[in-house]
Amino acid sequence: MNGVIRIKELFRLQSIKHLRLIAGQDGLEHTVTAAVLFEYDPSRIQLSDFYRGDLVVTTLAYARGDAQLVSASLTALMRQGVAGLLVKTAYFSELPAEVTALANRLGTPLFLFDDTYLEEVILEVTDLIRGKRLFSGYERELDELVRGDLSAEQVRERLHRIDPVGSGLYRAMALIPAGHLMTLEDAVYELIAGDNTIAGRFVFMEWRRTLLVLSRENEQTAKEDALYLMRKLLIRAGIAAQDVIIGVSGDACEPAGIRRALCEASYAARTARITGKVELRAADMGIYAYLLPMSENPHICDCCMRTMGAIRAYDAQTRANLEITARTYVQQGMEIAKTAKALFQHPNTVRYRLSKIQKIMGIEDDAMFATMLSLTMLLHHILEEENR
Repeated sequence: MNGVIRIKELFRLQSIKHLRLIAGQDGLEHTVTAAVLFEYDPSRIQLSDFYRGDLVVTTLAYARGDAQLVSASLTALMRQGVAGLLVKTAYFSELPAEVTALANRLGTPLFLFDDTYLEEVILEVTDLIRGKRLFSGYERELDELVRGDLSAEQVRERLHRIDPVGSGLYRAMALIPAGHLMTLEDAVYELIAGDNTIAGRFVFMEWRRTLLVLSRENEQTAKEDALYLMRKLLIRAGIAAQDVIIGVSGDACEPAGIRRALCEASYAARTARITGKVELRAADMGIYAYLLPMSENPHICDCCMRTMGAIRAYDAQTRANLEITARTYVQQGMEIAKTAKALFQHPNTVRYRLSKIQKIMGIEDDAMFATMLSLTMLLHHILEEENR
C-alpha cells in the first residue's frame, strides 16, 4: 500500500504559518497521496493532470485580483475530486463565497496559510507522506527472508535494508487487524510519531495483509513479556484487544535467526485467528506449528482439496454425511464411541462411514488412516478459513 496521510494530519505541520481551515470540514478524513503545485494559468493546463489523492497548493498568482478566475479555477479543481486545497494568502486574504460554499457542499477541505514558501509546504507534506511509508516497501526482502534460501551474508544484507539501525537481538510479532489494515496502520503511526522511544525500538512493516513488527532487544529487554508489551502499546494507540490479533515469536534471536522469528510470529497470529483467539505465543501453537507450513505447500494443498472434493461429491450423491462424520471423528479424538454419541448414531454406522472415507482416500488397509484423516480435516479447515 502506498503511503498516505489524512487531511487532518496537516495540523501537525507546525512550520506552515497560521494554517486555518475555512471550509470543507467534512473532508478531513480524505487521504492524501501527493502534494502538487498549481501556479499556472488554468487555461494552459489539463485539469485531468490532477488526481483524487492530490493536495493542491497555490498562491493564486495567476489570477492576481481576478476573483472570477479564482472562483472558476478552484471550482474546477474541486469538481475534479482533489483531496484538498492549500491557498497562501499572498494575493487573496479571503476567497469568493461560491468557492467556500462548494467546498462545504463537496466536503473538500479548503485551507489558508500565511508567509510560508510553497516549496517548503510541498516538502513538509511530502515528508509526512514518506513517514507513513515506513510500513511498506519491504515485501521483497521479507519474502526472501521467510523463504529461507539465503546465505548468511544475504540475510544480513536484507535485514540491513529493513533495519539500518540494527540490533544484536530481535523478536518478531505479527498483528492481524479484525478490520481494514489502514485503521491499524494509522493508529500505530500516530503512536510512534509522538514517541521516540517506541520508534527507536520497533520496526513496523506491512506484509501479506499483516503488520509485522521487529523489536530490537538487548539482554534486559529480551526477558520482558513481549505480548504484554505490545498489547499495552496498542491500548495506548486506542486499539481494543478484540480489534487486533497478535502472534509472538519465541525467545529473542540473533540476526541469523530472523527467519525463524518471522515465521513463528506469522504462524502464531494465523493460528490465533483460526482458533478464535486474540493473541498467541509461538510455543502454544501445538499441531498448527506443523500444519501452517504444510498449508503453504502446493502439492499437499492439492491432495487435501482433491480428497475433500471427493468426499463432498460422494455426500452430494448419497447423502451419507461422510464429511460431518469425519469432522466429528477428528473433534472427538478419533474415538468411535464418542463420535457415535455426538452424532446420535450407532457405532457401526460410524465404522461404515469411516470405511467409505478410507476407500475414497485409497488407504483401506493403512494403519495411519486416523492420522491422515485428522491432518486432512485440520488442513482443509485452515485453507477454508484463510480463503474466507
